[in-house]
Amino acid sequence: MIGLSVLHKFLDENMIRRPFADRSLLETYWGGGWGNSNAVGKVRKVFVHRPGDEMLALNKAEYEPAVHARILRDDRGNVVSYCLGKEPLDLAKMQEQHDRMTSVLKKEGVDVIPLEEDADLLTNNLFTRDVGMVIPGGLILARFALKFRYGETRGTLKTAAKIGMPVLASIQGEGFAEGGSFMVLDRKTAVAGRSIRVNQAGIDQLRAILSWQGMELIVVDLPSSMIHLDEVFNMVDVNKALVDPDNLPHWFLQMLQQRGIELIYTDPLDPPMTTNCLCLSPGKVLFTSLGQRTIEALGKAGIEVIAVPVDEINKMGGGIHCSSLVLQRDDLDD
Repeated sequence: MIGLSVLHKFLDENMIRRPFADRSLLETYWGGGWGNSNAVGKVRKVFVHRPGDEMLALNKAEYEPAVHARILRDDRGNVVSYCLGKEPLDLAKMQEQHDRMTSVLKKEGVDVIPLEEDADLLTNNLFTRDVGMVIPGGLILARFALKFRYGETRGTLKTAAKIGMPVLASIQGEGFAEGGSFMVLDRKTAVAGRSIRVNQAGIDQLRAILSWQGMELIVVDLPSSMIHLDEVFNMVDVNKALVDPDNLPHWFLQMLQQRGIELIYTDPLDPPMTTNCLCLSPGKVLFTSLGQRTIEALGKAGIEVIAVPVDEINKMGGGIHCSSLVLQRDDLDD
């Protein structure tokens, strides 16, 4: 026993003194500096899913005027998926637009990682942003509110395991939380949008998980017409944010300004998905080519814009930010 006691005392010098999210520990033991400590540092790794033949099922969908969308139902009348508008989807065009988006990412030096394929009919796999919340050190798996998206989490877990990314937690119980409504603002702060897809139980779990990191969670109530935070708010530089002021509470806009963040407003004459952009590095964004008026406003604010067409992707109800889950950004003090 005395020998064992001496051994334990001796091994004390081998104890880990740094937190899990320490970048040097992640690089040594997990093969990379996984996670995001901010929303604008240079993107290094990203999850994507190229739309495939699963989308062809949507051409069997019927247009339902009451919801202004084509709704795909199973034999029992249950909703299986949907797309916006009356016309069938053009898969070739959608793939071309997605390929153009990912080619920009690759040109920027981003490691583009495809999600594992699944045999299930998962037409919303395209929107990889929603499958998880990336925080310093790794991934929190989402829990989807809609049945037809529920299976996406399994493919995400498989992909994370394949590439060696730490999975820190998952939303469970009665909680719902999706990545499109979550953003790490800085090393001490994250923001979540509460909506029909993100409930209080999910927010409570997110807050607890973030507390392990010494982070606080700011919660923004979204209007009933919005499901995710990235429809109305995105950081575009260290101290600049693109916002839709008509769909964000005044206190939140004021808080951003108090933090020294300059607000750039999306033009109300641009399409709804204009705010849904991806910051590639400080002051550089990947943006929808349809948002011409907002592109001008960004340019005047000193933001470099790479514009690509995503109108066919928009028919699925999302945009560029929705189609990319950033797994690793540079720290801003690097």
